[in-house]
Amino acid sequence: MEAPELVVVGTPSQDRISIGGATYSTVGGSGFITALAATVSGARSGIVARVPRVLPDRIAAAFGPGMLDPSGLVVVDASLPRFTISYDHEQTAHYAMASMGAETSLSADDLPRRWLATPWIHVAPIGAAAAAQTRFVAGLAARGYAGGLSVGTFIGDAVGDPAAVRALFDRADLAFCNVAEAELIFGSRPPEDTVVVVTRGADGADVWDGSRWRHHRVPDLDVIDPTGAGDAFCGGYLGAMLRGGDRVGSAIARAGEVLSGLGAAPLLDRLRPRIGPTPERATGAPSVAEVAEDQVDAVARTVATEAVDGELDFAGPAFPPVGSPHALETLAVATLHQYGFWYDDEDGYVAPMWAHVAGRRRKGSDVVWERFTAAVESDPAVIDLGRLASDPLLFDRICIDDGGTCPIPDVGSHRVLQQAYGWSMARRGGIGSLVATANRSADPVATFVSSLTSVPGFREDPLQKKARLLALILRNRPERFLGGGSEPGPIIDYHLMRVCLRSGCIDVDATTRERLVARSWVDEPTEAAIRGAAHEAIAQIAARSGLPMGALDGFVFSVARSHCVEMGEPSCGTCPLGSVCARRIDLFQPVFRTTAY
Repeated sequence: MEAPELVVVGTPSQDRISIGGATYSTVGGSGFITALAATVSGARSGIVARVPRVLPDRIAAAFGPGMLDPSGLVVVDASLPRFTISYDHEQTAHYAMASMGAETSLSADDLPRRWLATPWIHVAPIGAAAAAQTRFVAGLAARGYAGGLSVGTFIGDAVGDPAAVRALFDRADLAFCNVAEAELIFGSRPPEDTVVVVTRGADGADVWDGSRWRHHRVPDLDVIDPTGAGDAFCGGYLGAMLRGGDRVGSAIARAGEVLSGLGAAPLLDRLRPRIGPTPERATGAPSVAEVAEDQVDAVARTVATEAVDGELDFAGPAFPPVGSPHALETLAVATLHQYGFWYDDEDGYVAPMWAHVAGRRRKGSDVVWERFTAAVESDPAVIDLGRLASDPLLFDRICIDDGGTCPIPDVGSHRVLQQAYGWSMARRGGIGSLVATANRSADPVATFVSSLTSVPGFREDPLQKKARLLALILRNRPERFLGGGSEPGPIIDYHLMRVCLRSGCIDVDATTRERLVARSWVDEPTEAAIRGAAHEAIAQIAARSGLPMGALDGFVFSVARSHCVEMGEPSCGTCPLGSVCARRIDLFQPVFRTTAY
């Protein structure tokens, strides 16, 4: 693994956050969030931390190729830091419990020798104590570190020992704090030789360059959880600084992402398993993925006659009974969880998810539909928004197989989305409120899809797969929850990408083809290129065939699940696309973990 450009000193934490009467379990930690934000902003980052031998899955997933460098993790017989934080109506944090774990004993000797050559080290408020930070900084100097140095602080130190924090700031090239801390530490007299970045919440940020202050405004943000926003601002600033980008713009973007979810979850969702940077390509070489126009035209002519009955009404046995008073809410919550039904290892794709439910072997998507439908019919309160927001293990208890366990891959992300969705939708009046507003508009489908762009679990996907799927479901259900309007647009998941690749509607370059055939991990740009090409191909097929998107999506999804299967030999001879398909059956969908599809 290439040495990091930024080393952050600080430990991941396990937190309980209380906001508006709801309590959430999250992962956080000042240094952890800073390092994640810097990585999202493009910097190769690693952290120095003392951690237990076994890390929680959600934290462990942050380390590896293309993510955080784990070389600075020192295994000790101690637990991770734990915080219990509540926020009042002004979003002021109150710490009910703070357990620092082994973070207070962090030492500069924990820094790997090769990291002494890193360009920049940031020392987060380890142990919530300026004294611990000062010892670490002194240790760095004793070991000969000569690179850039930045520090953060903690409100407790700013209140209890502002002189110690001021002395720490004087030893750094760059310091981060919030406005309350700044007033306590140096009042109106900032240090002469240290750049200081002061965050002011909704009022923006001020940067002291050694001679004058510069104020930066921030846009209005939808705040779900304030925890870690300042640390994300710090990481975004450092990441852009090291990569030559817009420092404050990057800082604001990272802070906005953290504010929009729970703890470190939004940043962890951005840092999925990847293989590193996209390989360089010679000038004039083909892009990663391109639409094959002639093949799209041939497929469009075929589906124009084959897919006329492809429209789905989402009213079968797995779905809520027609007329159920809880159908709307059940459909929305179950759609939130329609993603990622496959298992992986460090090399890539392993197998699709199957589980036995009510004595039948079911695929992952069907497991979620059936289990949510059954759970709500048994106890409608199971999808109460307050309960979704406050019970982190509710999803695990709903989506169980016949053996009583939850078989869903990446279950931690489902827990986070469930809680964030419950909190966010409660503030919006529930899904019924969004539907009612959409139905009063000139284009209910488009208005509804647009309204989901700020709702956790739906907003993360630039191609709006789950938002469009839910709009289609609500429009097509016999109850006609959602009125008419424009078509929802292509609903691109991995099944549709696989059909587009194998049918020849998408061409890929040689490097990408090798990875698809091997079913190994691809990076984010490669996945985006393939998915974008599939989106364009499906849009063109819809336009040329004259089919509504619901009919086309239902048809291609059926082909993927029944004929162009993930594992085993595709049944090309009976496939309705068999006469025009390119039959590139060695190709596979991009292997990329995401909550979008």
